[in-house]
Amino acid sequence: MTHTSHTVQDPNADTIRQHLEQHLQERLDILAELAPHALPSVDPVAYQTAASNRMVVEQITRALNRLDAGTYGGCDRCGRQISPARLEVLPHAAACIECQSHADAA
Repeated sequence: MTHTSHTVQDPNADTIRQHLEQHLQERLDILAELAPHALPSVDPVAYQTAASNRMVVEQITRALNRLDAGTYGGCDRCGRQISPARLEVLPHAAACIECQSHADAA
């Protein structure tokens, strides 16, 4: 499979960045609140919630890096554009719906 890189210079890059940074801070605040209890032996639910939030923090950070690199909005797998509707719902999405569906099915 050939991956083509699309450089995306979105006129709304500042708005997207602010939105991603806001979501990042919200997740970091949740992690800070959960930290004292997020041990499998103390509170397994808090532990799993913290793990999920850490994963989203990584995804948001990668989205910010793609924004800096000018590749935000391009699918990491196939190189096509991720639909604006998908990015509106999941602004840190790294894959288009088709590629994500294939990955989820695997």
